[in-house]
Amino acid sequence: MKLLNKIQKLKKLKIKSNKDRESVLAVPEAFLYPYRIIGDKLFKILPFFKDLKITLIKANMKISFEAYVAFMLFFSSLAFSIIFILTFIFALMLGFPLLLSFMISIALSLLASSITLIFLYGYPSLIVSERKRILEEELPYIASHMAILAKAGLPPERIIRSLAAFEGIKSVASEEAKNIIRDVDLFGTDIISAMEIERERSPSQLFSDFIDGVIGVSKSGGDLTSFFLTSAKAFMDSARISARKLVDTLGTIAEAYVAILVVFPLVAVVMLAIMGIIGGKIAGFDIITLMQLISYILIPFLSLIILLMLDGIMPKR
Repeated sequence: MKLLNKIQKLKKLKIKSNKDRESVLAVPEAFLYPYRIIGDKLFKILPFFKDLKITLIKANMKISFEAYVAFMLFFSSLAFSIIFILTFIFALMLGFPLLLSFMISIALSLLASSITLIFLYGYPSLIVSERKRILEEELPYIASHMAILAKAGLPPERIIRSLAAFEGIKSVASEEAKNIIRDVDLFGTDIISAMEIERERSPSQLFSDFIDGVIGVSKSGGDLTSFFLTSAKAFMDSARISARKLVDTLGTIAEAYVAILVVFPLVAVVMLAIMGIIGGKIAGFDIITLMQLISYILIPFLSLIILLMLDGIMPKR
């Protein structure tokens, strides 16, 4: 009876592990379907997108270069077809001539297709930039964590495994460590070679230099604890300098906000009110129209620009 229970438990574990493997290795159908259709016709086109191959690796996107190019071309073609049909039908319904409807449809379809292609081409670069920013923010704390583990006498592989075990938060350093451990466990690579491979795949040159230092100290038999502590101090000093620069930049933006969105509208409204009493127009616009343009268009537009600037400058976490 005990033997049967053990066999049933093993079967359940096997089923669970298979499901987990399928969930990890599964590629979305949206990527597979275009590749099945046009995958064998891509070989002449791939050299035009060769820069994208490195970007996909640094973005840690679990998709092959060929499949992503097929995805890009398929959906840009799909956007062209959909926009052409909809625009052509709509133009004919509005009473445009057949030739003009065709020309408008072609123009808008090319525009939609180009925008789709450019966005899909640039999307991995956006991911690389985001991963680089997060990774460099994490470096002071990662180096401190590794220094503690090295002081406790853990070898480099155990230290990397501890980084890979981070759960619950989005950590790019943990993703990089998981890639190293994957190469060790699945491909049988030694930890030094795995770190050398990951050094080339990293989106951050700062992190690559840090990994390069770990490799050099490990090969030479140096003191990893001292290296991690020195690196953590250097990263923390760099973070402090960046924080000071951020505060200075925010101060400049705050001054610009007061000048542009507080002082300027008040002065403009007062001046326009005085000119309204005197009478007359400015550039063909009456005073009330100018006040409405300033209140309902100019001020919201400038506010949006400042908000976008702040969103680009401020750390996301």
